[in-house]
Amino acid sequence: MTYPRHIQILTLFLFLGITASAQQENTDAVYLSQLKEYTLNKDGSWSYRYSHRLKLLSYFSFHTLYGEDFIVYNPEMQKLKINHSVTTMADGTKVVTPENAYNEQLPGFAANAPFYNNLREMAVTHTGLERGAVIDFDYTLSSSKDFSPAMTGNELLWMNSPLKELTFIINVPNGVTLNVEQYNVTSKPLVKKEASTTTYTWTLTNLPAATREDFRPREQQNRPRIVFSTAKNAAKLVESFLAQPAFTLKTDEVIQNNVLEIRKEKITDLAVMMRIQDMVANEINYHLVPLSIAGFRVRAASETYKSNGGTEAEKAVLLASMLSAAGIPSEVVAVIPDRFYDKKTFNLQLVERFLVKATRANEEPVYLSPLQNDLQDQRYWLAGKKIITLVQGKSLQVDTKKIDGNELGFTGNFIIGNSMDITGTISLELTNRLDPFLKLAQDSAYAKKLISGIFDTPEISLSTINRLNNEELTVRYQVAATGKIKEISGHYFLKIPSLPSGVDGWHMTEMVTQRNEPLEIPFLVNESYQYSITLPEGYEMVSPEVSLNLNKDFGFIKVNITRDGRTLQINRSIHLAKTTIEPADYAEFRLLLNSWNNRKYREIIFRKGPN
Repeated sequence: MTYPRHIQILTLFLFLGITASAQQENTDAVYLSQLKEYTLNKDGSWSYRYSHRLKLLSYFSFHTLYGEDFIVYNPEMQKLKINHSVTTMADGTKVVTPENAYNEQLPGFAANAPFYNNLREMAVTHTGLERGAVIDFDYTLSSSKDFSPAMTGNELLWMNSPLKELTFIINVPNGVTLNVEQYNVTSKPLVKKEASTTTYTWTLTNLPAATREDFRPREQQNRPRIVFSTAKNAAKLVESFLAQPAFTLKTDEVIQNNVLEIRKEKITDLAVMMRIQDMVANEINYHLVPLSIAGFRVRAASETYKSNGGTEAEKAVLLASMLSAAGIPSEVVAVIPDRFYDKKTFNLQLVERFLVKATRANEEPVYLSPLQNDLQDQRYWLAGKKIITLVQGKSLQVDTKKIDGNELGFTGNFIIGNSMDITGTISLELTNRLDPFLKLAQDSAYAKKLISGIFDTPEISLSTINRLNNEELTVRYQVAATGKIKEISGHYFLKIPSLPSGVDGWHMTEMVTQRNEPLEIPFLVNESYQYSITLPEGYEMVSPEVSLNLNKDFGFIKVNITRDGRTLQINRSIHLAKTTIEPADYAEFRLLLNSWNNRKYREIIFRKGPN
């Protein structure tokens, strides 16, 4: 039956309406509106106002996701005002949040940090919640002029649920320059000047929910973001931050005596450096207090040491101070994403982490973490980063590091005995971030652990380090192992060895069929395995020979398994030349990784041949 055209058109619009409604309802909640507003006052104080209207669509939304709101602040320098908190139930009934639903508590990250026990977290428990209810929530947080060096922001405009309309506002007094950069935001702000204030307003509509896919871009560079600062420039902001006594890197007598004892125990500068790092990383508690919540304040090394705990910035100051006291010149550095660095909009909320740059005599500087024992120089984790040196009295220094790819080469010659024992020799080559230079320089026995994912330590009879520096390691091993070969019904199965320090360590073994966001791999790698395996007399390979070559723009894999009598030649290699895989390339990347993980390319099967 053919319907009139106007009926067809009406049916189409109804279908589209139902589809759009279904897509909206296929979520736990939806933000009907959201407001984020920053206001700088003439005296340097500033305020942040936040509000939202949130519609709840599922039981999960109010039982787990949005039943409460939490606001962390510092009562000594900030004042919190709840403007209103009302729930409109599905039938239109309005329920005002009662007084006993507002409860102050200590933030979880400050629980074991006595110096930060002044911080507070306001927990607001919403009432009258049900499916179809709308939470209308609004508060203002006002900060004193001494709370931060300037009014700054690094706002990621992305929520866990869809957002229909977002209004983002920045108000500054006339005469104050607002430095601002926007990323993945196409609309320009509406600028309005009044008698004493200039207002910048962005309006964004129909923002999708943040997805929770694995291996998402670590810097979230694909999402809308606004970065701003009311400081004159990065140099002025950093200068103000560094005016704190902590950045003199001075130590007290207790720390100096401790450093002196370490100097007596350790012979080389490298040994001293690693022992001090171990002390700061493992013997001084780490307080997960964000720098912005601490008012961008950093305590001096002696205070952190005496209290046996500090934030990442404070532990970095302590590490740099102790190393300097030990005669190893050191500086604290801040690390931020290169893509978000701008001389005008740079602010401390962009800092991803703090490291220490330590320089031994006649050696290249080494970058150390204050939070862990480093196996290798942290410089190999700084590709695509800006490194900002934090030294009092010096002009702003911003560096970048050009980091080459990482090589993993594994060569083995193995003989399988009649009892299915394996003996042979191995050559291993690692470069850059895969080379545990700092650890091996102190403990050569650690070389055996590099292949512990394949052979147990007792199975490694000899390891010889042929080359060791901060860029390259080569080691030779002799091994004798049993229990590596499984026997089922007269067939023997041997898993082709591969190291967990390479692609296998990423555990990309179960990959979804499609993605909405780019996929970011942990690091670039060129990984190769070459084996010669001799089977016992009278045995033959029954698994097929293999020749696979997949070459894509982002990398390639090659697998070749051949036999010549009892000798098998196995060559497996994977090379990944791009860290970010766009959704359009994901299907081919998935094919590449699934092929790399395919069992038929990772295992050989053999049996005893006919007499």
